[in-house]
Amino acid sequence: MTESSGTREDPWEPRTWPGDAEAAASLREWLENPGSTLYALDMDFRGADLGGGDFTESWLSGSDFSDADLRGAILWRAHCEEARFTGANLQGIDLIKAHLRKADFSGACMAGARLGRAECIRTSFSNADLRRADIGDAMFIGGLLDGADLRDSAVAQTAFDGTVITDAKVAGMRGTVIGSVMIVENGEETRLDGTRLEQWFRRNGAEVSVLN
Repeated sequence: MTESSGTREDPWEPRTWPGDAEAAASLREWLENPGSTLYALDMDFRGADLGGGDFTESWLSGSDFSDADLRGAILWRAHCEEARFTGANLQGIDLIKAHLRKADFSGACMAGARLGRAECIRTSFSNADLRRADIGDAMFIGGLLDGADLRDSAVAQTAFDGTVITDAKVAGMRGTVIGSVMIVENGEETRLDGTRLEQWFRRNGAEVSVLN
């Protein structure tokens, strides 16, 4: 994989600017200073079209991207702690090595997203569309995957510990995971790891191995 450098070689600007004046001003200032780091903490980007933007190593913690369009955007090593992406269009987004602690991706479209080495600690992916996502070796600790669509996604020693899976779709999911998950079926919670977790994946159409 070629890692992002953070240098914006081609002119880019939002197709739809944030309606919030402070958020729009922070973007304009950043774009006027190539090579600078975007600091946009606790700002309102709801409904903005930021597709294709390179937000490498940006600081976006606490900001609200609900219903925004970030298709194909690069958030490599971006700080998105406690950021909200509910209902956002994140198809093909690059979240490799992103800091996603307590972020909320509920209902987001994340088909084809890349999440390798992302820190997903107490992060919610409730009802998120993660079809064909390259989850890689992301770390899912104490998160929520209830109702998530993980069909045809790929994992590569993805770390699970205490993540809750309820009514998720995993058919076609492939690769390896580490740790345990809390499976909720018919209202009952069962912690599965090892062989029992492998069997659960296979019963649901996935080819996922579980490492100790």
